[in-house]
Amino acid sequence: MLHRQDAGMNPIPPHLSAAPAARRFPVAIKLLLIGVAVIFLQLPLLFINNLRQERAQNREAAHARLIEAGQVVPPEATMTPAVAAAEGYRMVERALKHGVLVLTLTFAAFFLFEVLAGLRLHAVHYGLVGAALCLFYLALLALGEVMHPGPAYVAAAVASSLLIVGYSASILKSWLRAGMMAGLLTAEHSVLFVVLRMEDYALLAGTAALFTALGAVMFFTRNVDWFAEENAKGEAA
Repeated sequence: MLHRQDAGMNPIPPHLSAAPAARRFPVAIKLLLIGVAVIFLQLPLLFINNLRQERAQNREAAHARLIEAGQVVPPEATMTPAVAAAEGYRMVERALKHGVLVLTLTFAAFFLFEVLAGLRLHAVHYGLVGAALCLFYLALLALGEVMHPGPAYVAAAVASSLLIVGYSASILKSWLRAGMMAGLLTAEHSVLFVVLRMEDYALLAGTAALFTALGAVMFFTRNVDWFAEENAKGEAA
């Protein structure tokens, strides 16, 4: 009887049972939101791919009209830009297939800075960085029409990386961390360029890059107490 009376006189406050649910899995939720952002950013990449197809078709149609009109000119005067543009379109197409990988690796680096350096980044930060990465593909498409594929790739990568690095210095609160992001972006674009050039070994090179990236994430987070991170982020929220 005494136990029943105590139980009836001292009910468990409802907020005590609701608090753990409010703090549950904040790190997992953040990772889920990052995954959603990567999926959402496929829309502008799809638009760029459609634009690439349209411009390639228009260039081929214009070239066919010149042939029909009988405007024959020396091959070295026209074929080199045409071949360069076609190669540029092909590079953009193959680079877009690795867009998910580039976005994921970059976002994972920012997430690691959040965990390891105790920073807090908003979804807007991830969105703006993703927009800068998407501009890389658009710049590659635009420059590939007026430049050879190699210089066009370097110029597009440098322009996009400068945007991200300059922005990282502010949101990561340190030029040293921004320099680390610059190194990561340089490695990403370098590996991607090699993968695009090595058609026969593209899958092997891409797989090796994924193993390296996953190993780096495991190494830098080997001492992280994820349960403590979840509780800390939940209490801050």
